[in-house]
Amino acid sequence: MQQRSPRLPSATQVVAVMAGFIAIMFLFLNVLDLPIQLALFSSWFLVIGLGNWLGRSYDDMQQGLIQGIHNGMVAVLVLITVGALIGTWIAGGVVPAIIYYGLAIMSPQIFLCAAFIICMLTSLATGTSFGTAGTAGIAMMGIGYSFGMPLPLVAGAVISGAYVGDKMSPLSDTTVMTASLCKVDLIDHIRSMMWVSVPATLLTALLFLGVGFFYVDAGLDTGRADLAMQALGSHFTVNGWLLLPAAAVITMLTMRLPSIPVICSGR
Repeated sequence: MQQRSPRLPSATQVVAVMAGFIAIMFLFLNVLDLPIQLALFSSWFLVIGLGNWLGRSYDDMQQGLIQGIHNGMVAVLVLITVGALIGTWIAGGVVPAIIYYGLAIMSPQIFLCAAFIICMLTSLATGTSFGTAGTAGIAMMGIGYSFGMPLPLVAGAVISGAYVGDKMSPLSDTTVMTASLCKVDLIDHIRSMMWVSVPATLLTALLFLGVGFFYVDAGLDTGRADLAMQALGSHFTVNGWLLLPAAAVITMLTMRLPSIPVICSGR
């Protein structure tokens, strides 16, 4: 029996495997209440079946799997160092200092724009949108409530800033993983995204700045912002020197120095 020569999958076959993958994920997570790892493991057999149908041997597919793991190891090492860096910055007061100085220049009229920028800078410095939403985002929600701002609007500013900062951060796991798997330089990858992200960021900041004047009374006080600053000051020693590690790491990364040594030096 003549062995079929290896060939690429058709669009229909790719869609069929994707539909099967989604069905398995839904079955394991929502019906059987099983861990996602089992769903991913079971879905692996769909790919093996398709590979055999396309004339690929298991040894070839195993070599491809090993090569994929090898290509992703650089990203794994970067993520490990980034995790240590973020923990150090939070415990050492770098992230609280960014939030503190952002609150110091805040006024009710520019609150929405300031919340967007503060969350963006926090996410840019830490590389995590969820961490930003859980730290600076919570503070912004409380301050926005004291200013009489609509909370959904404040949440939009927080989430917008957190995600755009995470996308453009050289410390972000998704950004590092994408650059590593695509085999492109990390800074080149970020620069390519700037063509879309920078105009969108400027337009969003201007819109939040304009909308803020329609909702805010200039006579409102900044008591909630002052309380947040006092809470940060009581738990951390906040000063301008704490901003230097974040500035140094981002500067060295933009100079295309090796990512792992630069991130480790920021600790």
